[in-house]
Order: sequence, then structure tokens, then C-alpha cells
Amino acid sequence: MSKLQSKPEPRCVTLDGHLYVGVTSAMKLVKHILQEPDEYIGINPYDLQMHCLEGEACHAVALDWLAYKWGLLPEWTVPPWPSEQHNDLERWERVLHVAKLNFELFVGQYDVEPIALEQESLSRAYGLVGHLDLFCFMLWRGRRIKAVIDLKFVASVLRSHFLQVRCYGRLDGFKDATMGFLFHSNRNTGVWKLEEVNLTQGLDDVAAVANAARLWAWAEGKKS
Repeated sequence: MSKLQSKPEPRCVTLDGHLYVGVTSAMKLVKHILQEPDEYIGINPYDLQMHCLEGEACHAVALDWLAYKWGLLPEWTVPPWPSEQHNDLERWERVLHVAKLNFELFVGQYDVEPIALEQESLSRAYGLVGHLDLFCFMLWRGRRIKAVIDLKFVASVLRSHFLQVRCYGRLDGFKDATMGFLFHSNRNTGVWKLEEVNLTQGLDDVAAVANAARLWAWAEGKKS
């Protein structure tokens, strides 16, 4: 959907004889262990499908706009309404409008300069691989910093979201980041905020996710 969007995060990647498991795959097991609720509102599969489509489009409308603003894309357009899978055009347009507006406000308020968008990296130490939404320079408490930022267009942020950002901060390509953040934009209320994630704390969290990744890979091997 996004012109920037690279291939979906791989579940497993083998490089130089070493296995790397996708952060989001490991996080599925972590969320189950933490007994976290689902991140969508609805009780049937169609609601989940609409939620996922909106989430992907919100990421696209925000990150593609930022790429276009910095000359990384030759053009920018709003993702088209997938009418066969989403039954509410008015909601689709409203959700995407709010997502872009909130992201623009965030970029302006914190003077965001992108370094990489939808960038893949891995961690040799933890055996993880992932795609980070935004690696950037930004203004934070009066100084310019490098930050890893994960975009969340959900009703509320969960503990696992903070764990996920910590994992991204330990990937080899982003280890020089000063801080991590969750850009949280509630697609229902229209309210947005920035949640700080201290990358120097919670390294036991990252180790736990790495262990979950190994267990996930083991289970997938048993299935096949």
C-alpha cells in the first residue's frame, strides 16, 4: 500500500549460517505470555480485517508523506479505499486524515529529520530482525538526538509496544540511537501523544524477547 513499504517483516532469516527471527513474530508470543488484550475493537474477523487495513494505510499516509516532504519520493497520494474489504468510506477518509494531520503536527513540533524509513536491520547478539518505522534526528528537551520511533494507530499503547521499541533500539543498525519513542495516534478519538522509551533500561526485556524468538522458531520447526 505504501510506496516506501518494503517486504513484510520476515518471520525468519538465515544469514551466514545464523537464524534471525522477526521482532513482531517474537512479540506475538510475548503478548500471549503477558496476557495482553487484542489491539482492535470488534468481535468478528471482519472487524479485525478492517482494523489491519486502516493500520497499514495510516502508516503509509504518514511515512509516504514524510518521504515526499524530504524528496525521497517523487509523489505522494492518499492510499485508495479498499472497498471490497472495508465497508465504510467515510470512516476510511476520516481515519487517514487524522493520521496524517497528527503525524504532521508531531514532525513539526519535534523538528523531525528522517534518517531511514521502513528500514530493516538485525541483531547478531539477540538473533532478531525487524523493520523500524522511523529512524530520525529530532528535537528533544532542547537538544538534537537520534531516535527510533514506532508508529501506533491503536486505542491504547500496551507494555509489549514498549518492549518492541527496546528491541528495535538494539538492532545493529540503530544502536547509536539516543532514545526510543512510540508515536501514538488514536484513530477513534483523534488524540495523539509521544511516549518515551528509555533504551538504556529494560535490557532484560530484550533478552526475554530474544528467548521468545528462539521458542517461536523451535515451534515453527516442529510444525513443519
